Amino acid sequence: MEGSWGDSMRFLRSLVIGLLSIFPGTIVGYLGWLAVGSSMDIYSLEVVFFCNLVPFGSVVLGFIWSWKNGEEYSVNYQG
Repeated sequence: MEGSWGDSMRFLRSLVIGLLSIFPGTIVGYLGWLAVGSSMDIYSLEVVFFCNLVPFGSVVLGFIWSWKNGEEYSVNYQG
């Protein structure tokens, strides 16, 4: 179980940053929804893309970005 503490801290950090990235993703999705005409039809492609895929895609991208940049939190214990 070498390095498991560092990996779990890295995962938790990535999870928190990924979940917090839903806020800018929601703002970008809202602005995109306004730009394409603000359709009220919940089954239209614009609504599905900007109101669902953009915010959740930003969570996934935020998680991946923070995982790649979180290597400094890995534990290299020389016991």
